Amino acid sequence: MGEGIKNASAAAARAGEKVREIGGTLGRSISRFTYKGAYMVSYGVVYATVFVASAVPRQNPLVEGLMDGGRAAIDALNEAKQLPSTAS
Repeated sequence: MGEGIKNASAAAARAGEKVREIGGTLGRSISRFTYKGAYMVSYGVVYATVFVASAVPRQNPLVEGLMDGGRAAIDALNEAKQLPSTAS
């Protein structure tokens, strides 16, 4: 009976190692998929934006409005970063 308990314990230990190994592999796969997906989306958005922006003449109200809005968003973000956190 003691031999059976030892074998069962060894089998359980091997099974636990396999689960950890599979979990690590799965985690890396999910991480890699997430990174590549985010990279592709951001590349596509930035590339398309730059392509369209290069086709529009710079001296027009649309471009000036986009530039002013972008600057205002950056200023608001920088201001928000400087505010002390009120959430506790």
